[in-house]
Order: sequence, then C-alpha cells, then structure tokens
Amino acid sequence: MNVIQQKLLDLARVYDLRSMKRVDLLQMVEGEYPSQITHHMNQLIKRGDLVLSGNKLIPSIRLAAGFFTVPVMGEADCGEATKFANGNIIDNIVISPSLVKSKYPERLYSLIARGDSMNKAKVNGENIEDGDFVLVEKIDGYMPKQNDIVVSNIGGLANIKKFHRETNRIVLLPDSYRGDYYPIFIDSNDEFSVEGKVVGVVKAVRQAA
Repeated sequence: MNVIQQKLLDLARVYDLRSMKRVDLLQMVEGEYPSQITHHMNQLIKRGDLVLSGNKLIPSIRLAAGFFTVPVMGEADCGEATKFANGNIIDNIVISPSLVKSKYPERLYSLIARGDSMNKAKVNGENIEDGDFVLVEKIDGYMPKQNDIVVSNIGGLANIKKFHRETNRIVLLPDSYRGDYYPIFIDSNDEFSVEGKVVGVVKAVRQAA
C-alpha cells in the first residue's frame, strides 16, 4: 500500500477525515500536494479500505495475515501530564486479535505509557507499566463512567488516569503501588477533554537482568 494511503488509513481510526482540511491532512501524512490527499482517499474508498459509516469514513475491519495493525500516536504520562498530544503517528504495532477487547477495533490506536502512577491498575488482567502500549478506544460522544481508565488531554498534554466525576469537578486518580502520587483536579475552566478509554495493554518487551 502507498505510504500516504497507509497514513490516511491510520488517521481514520482517530479522526473524521471528511471534516478535516486537506492542508492539515497533507501535513500529518507528510505529503507534498493537496491533490494527493484527494487521490489517495479516493483510492482507499474504491478498494473498500475506507467505508462510509453514518456520515464518516472509517477503516474497514480487515485482518492482515490474521493480525490487527494499530497506529502508535505517541506517548502519554501516567504521572503528571508532560507529554504533548500532537496526534502524529510515530509507528504501528501488529497484535493478535485475541488482545483486542473492543467492539470497535477500527477506532483503536495506541500510546506508549510513561511513568508508574498506574502500575497497579489492571485492564483485562494486565497492569500498566512504564513502556507498555495502551490500546485506546476513541468513540464519539463517549461519556466516561466512574473509575474508567481514560486518556485525557490537559492543556495539550496527554495523561492516563482513572476517571472520577464529582458535583463540580473531575478528579483524575492514580493507581500505583507507590503511595506518593496525587490526583489531578479539573474544573470547568480548565482546557481538558477525554480522548478515549483504555481497553487493553500490550506489554513491552523487557530484557531479563
């Protein structure tokens, strides 16, 4: 598959391509001409790699040699929010379908977890340690439930925490074997959004000492 087409397909897991400007997409896929975006999107639609669902283009659910390819969209902090959430795809991971516990696999992307403030939290039996890949489900209109593990955007910075809603604020809670991490408190005036729910963890390869 053409490199630009693959990048567009990966972006379609997270963004609504039809609502985005061609110049913005061009920058994200590192193309040269806006006409490339139109051409390659048309090719993806023609082949059935992108399909219309409602009024959005989403990737068709296809397995390559029995495996899912999930884009890696950068890093997210499990401590203080210090990693910029710029939305750029830095790589892809190929994983077994048995690791994908989601009703919407076409909407999955991954982030590399940094820090250990969530190393006690478990997702499908796997805890979130520094360097692990967290699988994030991005669904429009997602309303987190109490104690959902979410990826949030705090002033442009990505963070992984447990979600807790109170009457007049949101609290992002750590879940660590260490006891020296503090919650993050969010009120209505803060630049904050929930970007998705963590639905899986792919453990990083760790060399034996």
